[in-house]
Amino acid sequence: MVFTARATSGTFAPAGAETAAAVTGRRRGCRILGSGGQYTTTGAFPGAAAGVGVGVGAGGGAGGGGRAGRRRTVPRHHSWKWIGAAGLVLALGACGGPQGEVRSDTPPPRATALRADAQARLDQGDVAGACRQLEAAIAIAPDDADAWNSLGLAQQAGGDVGAAQRSFEQAIRLAPRGYQAHLNLAVLLMRRGVSGRARTEFEQAVEARPGDPLPYWNFAAALLDVGQPEQARELLQTALGLDPRNGPAHAEMARVESRAGRSGAALAQFAAAESLGVATPVFWANHGLELLNAGDYAAAEVRLLRATALDSTRAATWNHLGVARLRQGQMPGALVALRRARGLAPEDEDIRYNLGSALVRSGQFAAAASLLSAPRPARADLLALCGMALRGDGRTVAAVPLLAEAARKAPGDVNVLNNYGVVLAETGDLPGALAAWRRVLEIDPTNRFARDNLAARGGR
Repeated sequence: MVFTARATSGTFAPAGAETAAAVTGRRRGCRILGSGGQYTTTGAFPGAAAGVGVGVGAGGGAGGGGRAGRRRTVPRHHSWKWIGAAGLVLALGACGGPQGEVRSDTPPPRATALRADAQARLDQGDVAGACRQLEAAIAIAPDDADAWNSLGLAQQAGGDVGAAQRSFEQAIRLAPRGYQAHLNLAVLLMRRGVSGRARTEFEQAVEARPGDPLPYWNFAAALLDVGQPEQARELLQTALGLDPRNGPAHAEMARVESRAGRSGAALAQFAAAESLGVATPVFWANHGLELLNAGDYAAAEVRLLRATALDSTRAATWNHLGVARLRQGQMPGALVALRRARGLAPEDEDIRYNLGSALVRSGQFAAAASLLSAPRPARADLLALCGMALRGDGRTVAAVPLLAEAARKAPGDVNVLNNYGVVLAETGDLPGALAAWRRVLEIDPTNRFARDNLAARGGR
């Protein structure tokens, strides 16, 4: 799930920057306030550092893959939140002993080739193909703990966490001192809520790799993902005590600081991780989102572009890129990014709202109305935005019922109420308009839009 929050974007017709709809409103004695007044950002990415899957090549350095996000919603008007989800990168390594250790039970060449092909398939997003190749490798070498560990990673990447757990457990039975399988199982169990056994597996991984920061920051990421940021902080402090230049640990600490609302500290940790070479798409997406939240839109755009260059399949990244461009007034680029996001997640209502807002702000009212009206939205902000798009397209009568429903659903939203008053006035219902604007001033006595609209219409 993705945590959803909304970033203040200013009014529909901010001082000194009128839209076409605002100009029309002023001719009629009305000023238009934004229907919702906010942009929505969807999807903070988990795992700012390297992937959780552990093996040779997926250690505590700067490399490794990202993890996939899940969706969750939190109330609007809050700062962006972080989440994490189970998602791993296939890492084929020596499960039975320390990384790089020469083992006497080397699998047959055919099994090794199948595992290499599985890695390539997973890199290309072919999880099912990777699983098939690993199962074939295991059929040739059933005692290969590395193959079982890698199969668990691939299965978890495909969402089959039950099968992944069984594969990790088999790897541990074959190589009880294999820290990768212990750690991967610990992370999986923590995310499944089996915290006691997860900690036991984590301790086994630490015992097998004393002095290595990798188990600490990997397990910290899982703790953070299940809502235990202070416990995560303790482990990350241990990891950074072992290696102050561990980039992934700094990246995960950035997530902890962001969760605590300490944006400056989070950005400092992101900068440290970036300087140490962390460069996964998830890291760039998280860093970009924190910069966006901090109001540094140009820097956010740079990081989000890097994220899309490495992984163009994440709707949330395109959405955040669109918001960053909107904040800089780059309407054509914003529309490109938001359309990409919409194409990847056509059911996401937050992305629909953002794209509709960009179309309205670009004066493309008919396109905005088409986007926002089908299917008919249930949310108040979408209803209100659709109504204002219809008004901008010259269909004010059709806008009235949408804004009326939005006002019923969001009776305390001064933006919706103000715009409802505008369309009522424009369709001849002056008493209803005056009542709407008076209600705005009851909620917010300083609201200049409602105050000016009342004065222009002879209300008090």
